[in-house]
Amino acid sequence: MTNSISVSLVDYIGLVENGVAVILSLIILDKQYEIIYWFDQQNNFTITIEDSFYQDYPKVKNIYNYEYLIDLLYHIDTEVLPPREDIFNEFL
Repeated sequence: MTNSISVSLVDYIGLVENGVAVILSLIILDKQYEIIYWFDQQNNFTITIEDSFYQDYPKVKNIYNYEYLIDLLYHIDTEVLPPREDIFNEFL
């Protein structure tokens, strides 16, 4: 069985505390989870995912400890979002 996972941009929240926040949709095996992703020009970031993700994947206690977080962030930054410079030029 192949895992069906996709991420898409839902909306830009815009400027938040000298960075930019976006709403993303993470779909795993046909179930959708909302993600809020914030990042700034110094490569700081925060990421939150809705609580139902933790209920469906109880081994994951904290998104920052999710074993595939680096892969997920890389995919978001390179495949889902436009280049950060473009985003910063629009919102900052």
